[in-house]
Amino acid sequence: MTAGRLTILSAAERPYCAALLAGFAARHPGVEVDFVFGISTALHQRYLAAHAAGGAMPDLYWSSAMDQLMGLVLEGHAEPHGVAHALPPGCDWRGLALATTREPVFTLLRGPVAPAGSFGEIAALIGADPARFAGRVAMPDIEANGLGFLALLDASLRDPGFEAGLDALAACTPFLGGSAPSLVNHGGQLAVHVLGAYALRAEAAGQGGGNPVIAPSAAPAPAVARLAFIPKRAANPAAASAFLAHLVSPEGQAALAEGGFWPVTQPPPRPIAPIALDEDFPRLLDPARRAALLARWRDAVGRQPGGTTA
Repeated sequence: MTAGRLTILSAAERPYCAALLAGFAARHPGVEVDFVFGISTALHQRYLAAHAAGGAMPDLYWSSAMDQLMGLVLEGHAEPHGVAHALPPGCDWRGLALATTREPVFTLLRGPVAPAGSFGEIAALIGADPARFAGRVAMPDIEANGLGFLALLDASLRDPGFEAGLDALAACTPFLGGSAPSLVNHGGQLAVHVLGAYALRAEAAGQGGGNPVIAPSAAPAPAVARLAFIPKRAANPAAASAFLAHLVSPEGQAALAEGGFWPVTQPPPRPIAPIALDEDFPRLLDPARRAALLARWRDAVGRQPGGTTA
């Protein structure tokens, strides 16, 4: 029987994982779960610090910043997960990492509704009424939010309107949020790259004031996978494998849906364009490409290296 302490590094907040954790506890009552939540980049830094210290590692790393996790997997940090599953193609990276959800990022809009899902649509929307959006837009701080960095990097490669859209957002002097809740609660006219679960809850509850809605778009929403892997030197790899098996089981996938996530085993309720977990993924990890994006973003928002604002 699986037992002992299980430490999970998670970029998903615990309240939204309540059903998932309850189901695991019922299956494995001998396992004590230490659920460590963190914003993706801070969580990544915590992982790297633990690895550098040379001792036992956390047992499972689970995050929507899939480039950060895949970078570690490709560097040899993951041990085989040993989980039998029936996931769709493209959800298992060589028996080392599993995709557990496909989660879109949306644009939240207040006031008159117009297309604003792509960067080209954002440029046209802001350009039509600059005064409406001046000082009233929010976007992820990509130096603090790994998902925000990945979403922007993906847009820079796939969205033909990227440059115009980024310039339009920057001209509004955007609020830079380190987390999805901060983007939702900003209360401005426009918030871009809000993780789907938070955007849907905000729309349903009128969160942040002004009755926010998910902006329509001619383009499918980009979507990231919430990945998980078992680190080498994990203190309890057996418990980690059991939890990972629970995550991708029918019960676990249903529990994720109950928490507002988009399970990989269920059809998405809206059109999405997933970032593929395939042999082409390493292009998202190219250091020169990532450095160029960071420099372009810093220049656009007026931030100097080191975090100061010009």
